[in-house]
Amino acid sequence: MNFISRGGWGILKGWNYQDFDKDTLLRKLHERYGVSPFFKITVEPNPIVPGQNNIRISPSGLGLPDKEYYFREDSDKIQQAYKEYIRDVVIYMSSARNEATKFGNDIFSYEKRIAEITPDRVMLQNPITTYNIISISELRETNLIKFYDILLAMYKDSQITDQTEVIVTSIEYLHQIAQIISTTDRKTMNGYLIWTLVREYVPFLSDKYTSVLQNFHSNLYGIEEPMQRWEYCAKLTNRFMGLAVNYFREKKDPLTKETMQIVNTTFDSVVVVARRKIKTDKITNGLYEHLNTKLLNLRLQIGVPKAYSDLMFLKDYYLKFKIINHNFFENVKSAMEFQKKIEERRLSKSPPEETILSHVLAETPKVVYSASDHAVVVPRMLVKEPIFETHFPRAIIFGRLGHEISEAVISSILPYGSVWTAEKKILSPFHRIVDDSFKSVELTRNCLSKFIMETGNDISDIFANETALTTSIHLSALDVAEKALGLSLEKSIHLHQPALENFEDTALFFLAYAQTQCSESTRQQQFYDIITEFKLDHKSRLKLAWTQIPEFSQSLGCDFNKHFQCQKLF
Repeated sequence: MNFISRGGWGILKGWNYQDFDKDTLLRKLHERYGVSPFFKITVEPNPIVPGQNNIRISPSGLGLPDKEYYFREDSDKIQQAYKEYIRDVVIYMSSARNEATKFGNDIFSYEKRIAEITPDRVMLQNPITTYNIISISELRETNLIKFYDILLAMYKDSQITDQTEVIVTSIEYLHQIAQIISTTDRKTMNGYLIWTLVREYVPFLSDKYTSVLQNFHSNLYGIEEPMQRWEYCAKLTNRFMGLAVNYFREKKDPLTKETMQIVNTTFDSVVVVARRKIKTDKITNGLYEHLNTKLLNLRLQIGVPKAYSDLMFLKDYYLKFKIINHNFFENVKSAMEFQKKIEERRLSKSPPEETILSHVLAETPKVVYSASDHAVVVPRMLVKEPIFETHFPRAIIFGRLGHEISEAVISSILPYGSVWTAEKKILSPFHRIVDDSFKSVELTRNCLSKFIMETGNDISDIFANETALTTSIHLSALDVAEKALGLSLEKSIHLHQPALENFEDTALFFLAYAQTQCSESTRQQQFYDIITEFKLDHKSRLKLAWTQIPEFSQSLGCDFNKHFQCQKLF
């Protein structure tokens, strides 16, 4: 790993602490290697000025997925596995075992210091509280970190000046992390900075390194077997060349007009039902007008926008991506640098719809609501075989894709999507609608959180409450999708499916939905999902759907027990 020689690494032989320059190394890590020690720098849509992108500085720097992992019991298996992972990687780089063990413990302790000041992920959910606009000159006056030098190196062609405004996710965090940096000795600083670099690139190294990473992931997620080589290669190609992959897929197997029509009709039915729901719901007039306007102006994006599927555009887009034959590691580094160039392109040109690309090309395809585009985004993969076929019964389509579309639509009108306007801006924190929106889900949220606390996951009330919100969106979306199915079938001839004559459309809808919730997950994965995404495992969500939505059990000939139902779902 020749790149470690850039400044040296204290844990290895031959390092001279007098030659170490933390500011230079910190700048290079952000600029050239896509590594984010202490803080992460990205380019994102400005939530106050639609169509404009800004630099955002956010908390970062932890080797474990979330700060919560650092504060479990000292005997926690994941903490121990992380320390052993660091130890084994360092041993393979020619360090003695006892020194490597001490280094692993030291890195964990240092990252725990960072975790102590890192904002809770719950706080990071809110786009209003995480919007703090500040100029670089103001940042320079209040913070010792050399952000101007780092940003100038990262975005050379973007005319960065002292007057350039950046969005800071947490100003308090930047103050506190600057204090940690200023009080860290040179050897600890060197060890931490180079470790952040090493852990980023371990997945791209030889088998002996990836095997220790797999052992760590086995403890972290409960994974028993790693990805096969072809899966790993496909994942990497999609990550760095997603637009090119999409171009060839679309060229070979384009989306048909019939597919587009079915998806659009499904979306329209969901929006109509959602509008009816908010009209009959007991919410304030101001909140109703706000949500109704959002639904009226909500648009649908299926697959990659046409402008990004043009061959000439793609040739220009990938022009600066340099690939060397038979040199995997150098190509990964080149891909990291290319991603930064694409970020800078967004910063200088602010091309329309480019924010949608991260959703349509996501590693795990999912229908989502993009607040900065005020659009529901459907990845191409979800409307192609075997997941979707145009001849599927409508009940099956609504139970699968229809529910996902409904979940994205509901996300736009329940917190935190509700704090965005139809004009693609966030509301003021003092706006009456913000308070009304959170109050409108309070009863359901409190009720569902009690059920979530009983699932057996070791989580706090705060995480249960936040998970209750995402669960409420999921269940409300199921209710809306079922009603949307009924709306779409109003003028259709009633038919029973062959071999399924005993099942009405509603029953088929819920069976199709239940099929999407059948995967089993490990306890480690369940904890990870709740802590990082506030998402229940499939089995728990399915149980809640059964207890909260009467039509589910009744359509299958079972009694519905109102005793377990929350008073207000939508």
